[in-house]
Amino acid sequence: MTPYYRPARVVTRIGAALVLAGFALAASAQGYPGKVVRLISQFPPGGGTDLIARLLAPKLTEAWGQQVIVENRAGAAGNVAAEYVAKSPADGYTILVANNTLVINAAMPQKLPFDVLKDFASIAVVASTPVALAVHPSVPVNSVQGLIKLARSQPGKLSYSSCGNGTAMHLTGELLKQLAKIDMVHVPYKGCGPAIADGIAGQVPILFNTITNTAAQASAGRLKVIAIASATRSPVNTSLPTIAEAGLTGFDADIWFGFLAPAATPREIITRFNTELNRIVRLPEINDKMRVQLFDVRTSTPEGFAELIRADIAKWGKVIKDANIRPD
Repeated sequence: MTPYYRPARVVTRIGAALVLAGFALAASAQGYPGKVVRLISQFPPGGGTDLIARLLAPKLTEAWGQQVIVENRAGAAGNVAAEYVAKSPADGYTILVANNTLVINAAMPQKLPFDVLKDFASIAVVASTPVALAVHPSVPVNSVQGLIKLARSQPGKLSYSSCGNGTAMHLTGELLKQLAKIDMVHVPYKGCGPAIADGIAGQVPILFNTITNTAAQASAGRLKVIAIASATRSPVNTSLPTIAEAGLTGFDADIWFGFLAPAATPREIITRFNTELNRIVRLPEINDKMRVQLFDVRTSTPEGFAELIRADIAKWGKVIKDANIRPD
């Protein structure tokens, strides 16, 4: 009968180990943070994700009395950083700062070394910035409705640029094509800068680009920004209409920025991090700095952010499938 008792002992040992591990995690959460916290940015210094991380890190350091640093791990459209954090210890000391490229990558027909829905615990979404729809000044339209009418009169002849294949800007253009039932040719660029340069030169008449790039050029009279792709008007510039206002109800394609932890991170740590982030982004000095950079401040619960991720994967997955988009 001995063999029948051995599994029971093994189960007992495993159960005890799990209980001890649970106690260790609880103790760790109570004393959090007890060492340096690393914010892992998906992209190189200077971009929106990095700016958000570096803006909030000092305030987290100030609040906790423990150093919070930013570490850039760029590569593979943000997947290098995401994989690194997904496979890091779930102790709250290695946190991913991501934008919605994370969910676009997950929606693409490709195999990733991590699962966005299973391998991360959502903390909070803290900011967003609109994708802008702009045209060269020579294009005879000043509204989304005017652009749709022009595109329908010239099916397959108008082209639009984006910051690259599979980017938020590319998918925003495809979403407009699908919802407005128009045919335009996509011209991908290797970055937002080159796309803006050719837009200014009139090489591509229509472009979807960051609001930062397009607003600056519109102010100089080199482009016309006719709408933003967010669900509602941006508090930073309420005069810009949304694409949804042109009759495309539900059109929503802004770029969000959020914090995520490895999946098994204790709930106490997630809650504490969420509370601090929501408090910090409401501070007038942080709010003002975000607005200067044309970020819209956002707050959320962990559950709200998780729901946003699930909804975006479903939304962009449909756009990608219908447009037959493949990763480069």
